[in-house]
Amino acid sequence: MDDGVEKSLVLTTVSNEMLAARLLFPVCILAVVASSDPLGHRSSVEVADLADVPLLLLQRSFASRGWFDAECHHANVNPPIVLESGAPATLMALAASGDGAAIVPSNVSIPRNGVKTIPVTYRGMPIGRWMLAAWDGRRFFPPFAQQFVDELVTHIRRNYPGRDVTKRVPPLRRPKLAE
Repeated sequence: MDDGVEKSLVLTTVSNEMLAARLLFPVCILAVVASSDPLGHRSSVEVADLADVPLLLLQRSFASRGWFDAECHHANVNPPIVLESGAPATLMALAASGDGAAIVPSNVSIPRNGVKTIPVTYRGMPIGRWMLAAWDGRRFFPPFAQQFVDELVTHIRRNYPGRDVTKRVPPLRRPKLAE
């Protein structure tokens, strides 16, 4: 039976007037560097301060890469790119060995040893978006799906990926959601 329910709930960072949504957690852009890197002692790093730092970036197909590129454009910064990859773990391993700064979203699994994570900012504000549980607000949303979303929100607000990092940065602007 295809009632469309399995197609109607998505996790996204995009909201619009047709989507009903609930906030889940913030996703911020991080610079991951070797523990010995001078950037590792900072509480945050401005995009402009990355102008001469060799960067290890996710491929352009990643939404977080688009957020980072947009802020580089606004800051008129064109940092040197050492490598683009679809594997955040590879970028962070290279960063751990001192090959540059990996630019990744806070919801990836960050190694516990050998690296430091620094939130990337533009004009003092973190770069990122809120992760949302969203569904087509024009369609019937069954009670069991609503219960699932309620339980997901309760759980994820206590245990979301990157929580330890995002607690250290100014809060992201919350998107306006359809009521």
